[in-house]
Amino acid sequence: MRALILTLTLASTAALATEFVGARQCKGCHEAHYQRWRASPHARASEALSEVQRRDPRCGACHATAPEEGLYGVQCEACHGPGRYTWPSYIKRDRRLAAALGFRRGDEPDLCARCHTSDHARRPLDPQARASICSGAPPR
Repeated sequence: MRALILTLTLASTAALATEFVGARQCKGCHEAHYQRWRASPHARASEALSEVQRRDPRCGACHATAPEEGLYGVQCEACHGPGRYTWPSYIKRDRRLAAALGFRRGDEPDLCARCHTSDHARRPLDPQARASICSGAPPR
């Protein structure tokens, strides 16, 4: 009986494990980036959806990072990859290790183009603005 309880406990714990940590976790080290994101349309992307659209995975794919986990809006991990293994600062210090664990710079054109298509997004992809989305740097 103990073995069964242990097995069920471990299985349920593994099922609750998530790949995402959420923008608040990133805020701990990246306060300025977090504040720029909070003021951006990306942070409010889910608010543009109706209740029906919020339940539609096709809409959530662009308007939420992980809606099934309560991560609404286009949070850090939507562009930088899930942070479960990459958020610790010692991982970020080693760029090759971070990349091997799934961290992305976040300004790769294919990431933006997933949602910012000319026929769908209200705001089409502006290649000149990519770098400024998170960093606040002027467009290149």
